[in-house]
Parts: sequence; structure tokens; C-alpha cells
Amino acid sequence: MALAATKAPWPAEFVTASPETLGLIMLGADPHAGRLERPAQLAAVADALADGTATARALQERFPGRTPCELAHELGLPVETTDDDPMVGTLWRFAEYRPRPPRIVLYNRGLAPLERTLTGSLAEELLGQATPRQVFVAHELYHHAETIRSDVPIARRHRPTLFRIGNWHWRTGIVALAEIAAGAFAQSLLDLPCHPKILDYVATRSLSNRTVA
Repeated sequence: MALAATKAPWPAEFVTASPETLGLIMLGADPHAGRLERPAQLAAVADALADGTATARALQERFPGRTPCELAHELGLPVETTDDDPMVGTLWRFAEYRPRPPRIVLYNRGLAPLERTLTGSLAEELLGQATPRQVFVAHELYHHAETIRSDVPIARRHRPTLFRIGNWHWRTGIVALAEIAAGAFAQSLLDLPCHPKILDYVATRSLSNRTVA
């Protein structure tokens, strides 16, 4: 999971926004989602949220009472940490799923500003009893769960047409749907008060206030 390194202020109203609202915001940032009609966009977001929630519940039923790291262990998925630079171009990385070989990588320096900000009442309001690292492990765990199941990936279930010639259509997937689903997965798995997309806004504020050594 990565964040575009902007300096926009954190809009506090997003704390109370529904997963559907946040999902539509995420969908709106996708370069191809705008080709879908509004009803199709709403259906795609609903599908992604439902898929993330259902995937979390399935794992909870299979491995009850496990933390995200314990679930990763049950699935044979290593969780690693690194002190590498979290910045790549304009993206600030917190964690990522690497498929070859499969593993989750947490960026210590990427998570640090967020962990310093998410304390006390703010942490409880946004995360409940979870920690930022648990949220990001859960988020990336969804991406692994998608790779090991036979279902069509959520990003390819709603495919807008880029262009067509006669009856031939060139369609593309919507990457944002996998991110929406991964957030719903983490929210369901950890019983989070809100969809973890909100952490992007907290992180933006954290990064804009940090001092460069």
C-alpha cells in the first residue's frame, strides 16, 4: 500500500465517511474508472467492498482468532520489515505485497510518521484496538488471498471499454477496486471503526508536518 506524496490537508470529515463514499473517492482517482457509468461505478464499489469482507470472514472461519501476522503464517506467507527508503517517485510506501516469492514487506521508515501521529484518542477513533502495522499486514494479506484463489480478481470483474472497432472491444481492469477490497478486508478482519483509506489522509498530514533530517 502506497500513498501519493502530496501536501494536501487532511479533511476531518472523512473520518465519518462511509466505506462506500471512500470507495467512490478511490475509484474516482483511477485513470480508467471514469469510463464506467455512475450506476456501474456504484456496483463496482459495492462488489469490491463485499469481496473484501467475504474474504476476511472466510479466513476467520478457517483460522479463528488469528492476528493478521498469524494468518499470514498459516498461509505460508512471510512478513518482513525493511529500513529501505519508502519513497519511490511520488509514492510513499507503507507496505507492499511481493508475489515472487510471495511475501509482505513493511517499510519501517514509511510507517514511522503515521505511527507517531496515530496515538491516544485518534488511534482509538480510527483503529479501535488495532495497530497501523496490523492494518497494513491485513491489507496486503488480501492481495495474497486473491492470488491463491480461483475467482476472477476483483480488478478484472468490472472492465470499462477503452475503445472499440465494430464488435471488438478493448477493455481494461480497474486497479482501484483491489485497493477498495483490501481495505474492506482489513476493516472486517480487525473490526476497524472505518475503512482504512482514512489512513491515507492521516499520513498526508503526518508527512506534510515531518522535518527532513
